Amino acid sequence: MEAFKNLTIVVLASTELETLKQTVQILLEICASEDIAEIVIFLISDDCPSAAVAAEIIENHRSPVPIRCAVQQVSGLSPAVYEIQRLVENSSHLLIIASDLEMDPYSVPAMIQTAKEHPDAIVCASKFQKGAIRKNYGGFHYLCNRVVNFAVERILHIKGTELISTFQIYPVALCEKMNFTNPYRTFYEYTIRPLAMGANYIEIPTNYKPRSEGDSNFNPRKYIDLGVTFIRTALSERKRLKAEAKAQKNRETEKR
Repeated sequence: MEAFKNLTIVVLASTELETLKQTVQILLEICASEDIAEIVIFLISDDCPSAAVAAEIIENHRSPVPIRCAVQQVSGLSPAVYEIQRLVENSSHLLIIASDLEMDPYSVPAMIQTAKEHPDAIVCASKFQKGAIRKNYGGFHYLCNRVVNFAVERILHIKGTELISTFQIYPVALCEKMNFTNPYRTFYEYTIRPLAMGANYIEIPTNYKPRSEGDSNFNPRKYIDLGVTFIRTALSERKRLKAEAKAQKNRETEKR
């Protein structure tokens, strides 16, 4: 696996205003410029509320780290995760981070250091690791998250406390090896598949606080729907891996 050279940071934005500014400012202040190839503000559309803020950030920034905007071809979180791969040009690694400040951007330098030490690994910042702080994270959300996470661990025989999260540093070479074909086409496929295929996975603690702008995406109904979809994706992934293993065994038998 390629050594850590630098990182493309993709900041997801749609309705965020002040927190988008804060996210980019924090990243520029706390990360070494030589570690960051560029920051890409990935907008859900070219006329979303975050678009004007992104233009202002780019116009006013004086950092040596390049900042640019890109716009999703298809709106939604799942399309965003899959489209992000086309945004990376010369980096060895990729980081996806939301601009709502729910997950703590101050964790990024520690994530980068871990990626330097383990360049083949997916490095995930988890709000369930020892040492993490969760502010106002409701009991219902906690219970649902833990149940779903536990179920997927058992289905795919993988270990992790934050399997749902995309707040990860991802080796680009690993990303290019993944053949994302799940019929449900959820972003969970992006987080689950490499782990199910045995990719090295390291979690570090991060802090969580509810977003201050706009409504949270995780209302109870949607949270349950996401959990069911996550489990369905894991079952589909297990079926796919079994089919691939069987096909490989048949090919080996034919060669004998």
